[in-house]
Amino acid sequence: MNVAMQPAKHSAPGQYLGFALQPVRLCYHLLTCPAGTKVSLEYLDDIAIHAADGSVTLEQTKSALKQNPLSDWANDFWKALANWMDAVKDGTAPGDAQFRLYVTPVRTGARAQAMSDATTKADVASITAALTAGIAKLKKPPGCMEFVQRFLDATDEERFRVVSRLTVVSTDDDPVGPIRDRLSTAVPPAILDHLCQAAIGMAKQQADRLIQEGKPAILDGDAFKVEFRAFVQKNNLPGLLVPLTGEPPAGTVASILAGRPTFIRQLELVELPEHDKVRAVSDFLRASANKAEWADAGLIFKQSLDEWDEDLVRHHGLIAGEIEDLFPEKAAPQRGRIVYRRCCQVREPLEGRAVPQHFISGCFNELADGRRLGWHPDHHTLLDADPA
Repeated sequence: MNVAMQPAKHSAPGQYLGFALQPVRLCYHLLTCPAGTKVSLEYLDDIAIHAADGSVTLEQTKSALKQNPLSDWANDFWKALANWMDAVKDGTAPGDAQFRLYVTPVRTGARAQAMSDATTKADVASITAALTAGIAKLKKPPGCMEFVQRFLDATDEERFRVVSRLTVVSTDDDPVGPIRDRLSTAVPPAILDHLCQAAIGMAKQQADRLIQEGKPAILDGDAFKVEFRAFVQKNNLPGLLVPLTGEPPAGTVASILAGRPTFIRQLELVELPEHDKVRAVSDFLRASANKAEWADAGLIFKQSLDEWDEDLVRHHGLIAGEIEDLFPEKAAPQRGRIVYRRCCQVREPLEGRAVPQHFISGCFNELADGRRLGWHPDHHTLLDADPA
């Protein structure tokens, strides 16, 4: 399907990054659109749904947290209409385009609802006449008069093309709600928000990448569903504890590494390479965060974490003893590196469920931070002799 149309003049690809609503709507449409559909972000409009038959729906999204964008003289409402009028005049909007104004949380407006309900030329003429009469009764023009005037200056046909195809949607107090509803029948409640967040993040990242490359942010709905379905399958397996946190920011990792906490000093004692220490910091942070997230979500019992730590300490003791027996001739730092790497390869379940490998590494480093175990055979003495 060819969707290479002229971008709308009021689109601003670089500005949407500060708004959370548009990526949410992008994700919703990618998950729910019919086969063969593409969805664009900040191309023809805030969001545009490009159907397989060539028809297009232009959607503008408005947050109603601080004001009502659907009130009779709302600047947001009239600006949206004015933009669509301009798009109809200059041909930016496809001839059969539908127009949707999405507002969240739920708001109402008499004039906006009348326009959404209008289907005939008589309906549009009546709305226009009532609008003109309403302005005449005002002591001074409303703040949105610039946009109202653009509506009034349009021809009858232009007004009819926009208003008769306009749908105002304001039914969601939480715009993520429809995505949750879409996924709730297929995934456990405990990971529902995690998967919603992942879906929105996937849509946003794909759009960001295209924008950064100077390309229109037009995503294929079929391809997105396939990719997200694979993600859900991977993260919704029985017996798997899904990581609920991503990689920590590089700046955070660098700051902790520079601060030389105890677990990093433990790694320094065995002369672990710098890139391994960076990975250790990332694993440490993710493990700590996932413990809290899993417990708060009810995926694990907090008491199980104490048993888990004891199991890891026991694994460490067995591995350290084996390395001492096998490699007594090797230098202490080298033996310590072998112990560390073998510990990070341990496959220990938590409550009988598999965990990500980075979680095991992070938990071992957490135990090293508390000095319940160490990598260098003489770690207690050396840490005491060289306090941070």
